[in-house]
Amino acid sequence: MAQHLRRRLNTIRPLHVFQTVYEVGSITKAADMLNLTQPTISIQLRKLTEALGTPLYKQVGRKLVFTEAAEIVAAHSVELFETLDRLEISLADLNELKAGTLRIAVVTSAKYFIPHLLGSFCQQYPLVDIELTVGNRAKIIQRYAQDLDDIYLFSHLSDEMTKNAISFLVNPLVAIAHAQHPLAQKESILPEELCHYPYISREYGSGTRYAIEHFFEGRGLKLSPQMTIESNEAIKHCVIADLGVSILSEYAIRYEPTPHLVSLPVEGFPILTSWHLVRSAHRIQTVLSEAFVEFIQENGKNVMNQSL
Repeated sequence: MAQHLRRRLNTIRPLHVFQTVYEVGSITKAADMLNLTQPTISIQLRKLTEALGTPLYKQVGRKLVFTEAAEIVAAHSVELFETLDRLEISLADLNELKAGTLRIAVVTSAKYFIPHLLGSFCQQYPLVDIELTVGNRAKIIQRYAQDLDDIYLFSHLSDEMTKNAISFLVNPLVAIAHAQHPLAQKESILPEELCHYPYISREYGSGTRYAIEHFFEGRGLKLSPQMTIESNEAIKHCVIADLGVSILSEYAIRYEPTPHLVSLPVEGFPILTSWHLVRSAHRIQTVLSEAFVEFIQENGKNVMNQSL
C-alpha cells in the first residue's frame, strides 16, 4: 500500500498545501500565506484527494469541515515535514553550517522584542529560515501541547513547562494612563489607588494578568477589570481614549511609543516577571534549535540592550 501511494504521490507539494489549509482552516487564508491563488490551492487539494482515494473535507457554507481521514493525514504530514527538516539540518551540519527551518511560537507581548533577537540570530546564521507564530497564550499553549514548534516564548510557565524552560530576560510590567489622567499628575502612587479607577485588563489566562493578580493579592488588594481585551494595541488605544488605566509589559510601551500615554509612578512597580524559552517536550531537538537556545543564553541580553 505504501509503495503504491509513493508512486501516486510523486511530489509533496499537495501535502504541504493541504497541511497549511488544515492548520488555518481556510483556503483563502492558505492562499495568502503561500502566495498562491485560490484555484491553485483547490487543484493541489484535488490532486491529494485523488492520490489518497478518500475525501479530506467538505464545504458547509463558507466553512471547511475536515474528515477523519484529514486528521490522520495532517498528523502524518507533521511527522513527514519534521523528518525533512531534520534531514536538511543534519546534512547542513555535516558541512559545519547551521541551516534549515526553525519554528518559533510566542505570546503576543513578545512580538515587540522577538524581531530583534531573530534578526541578530539570522545575521549569524544566514541560511536559517524562521517560521514565527504569534498568538494569545491560549493559542500558543495549544501549539505547545501539539508539539508544532521547536521553541516557545512565555512570560508565565505552567508546571509541565518548567523542566524544559530557560529564563533569559526580565519582563517588567508597568502601569499606564492617559497623560491628562488624575494619577498622571502625581509623583507617587500607592497600588490601592489604581483600584479606584476603571481598569483595562488582558484576557484571563494571560501571563501578564496572572502576574498582576498575584502582585495585588499579595497586598490584600483586588483589581476588578471594567474591560477585558486580548490585544495590547487595543488596550493602549483605550487608555489613550481615557477609558481607564492598565498594566502592560514595558516592551509594549518601549518599542512602540504612543503619544498621550504615560507610565505611572506606582510604588512597588514595575512588577518583575521573566521571559522564558521553552523547548518542545516531545519534539526531537535539532542542531538548529539548540544553536538558537545557546545564542539567546549568550547574547540575548546584549542584543536587547543594543536595540533600546
